[in-house]
Amino acid sequence: MPRPQLRRRTVSKPAAATDKHILHLHRAMADKLLAEPWRITDIRQTLERRYQAGQIRHSGYIHWYSILDCIDQPELFKAALLDGGERMSKLRRRTVLVGLLTEPERLALLAETLE
Repeated sequence: MPRPQLRRRTVSKPAAATDKHILHLHRAMADKLLAEPWRITDIRQTLERRYQAGQIRHSGYIHWYSILDCIDQPELFKAALLDGGERMSKLRRRTVLVGLLTEPERLALLAETLE
């Protein structure tokens, strides 16, 4: 008996644009985190706080934890963080990489995506 094909959810144009902006921000956050690895401690604390508060499911916690755990392997870290799959797009929308970019950095990056 043939297996039914999995259907990907259709993404509206506004949602796709938002995902594009978020991905662009995460590229910059990945670069900044790799350049300033001492910041990983704060990011891990954010992840732990959210998990303990029930703001993130166990599977999301494990996913983020595994990404942060490979910070010493920059190519792997960036590949995992910037993965184009639906799961990672969803996780990036509620990122644990908060506070990494300054507001001026964030605004400049968002302006770049509008050009």
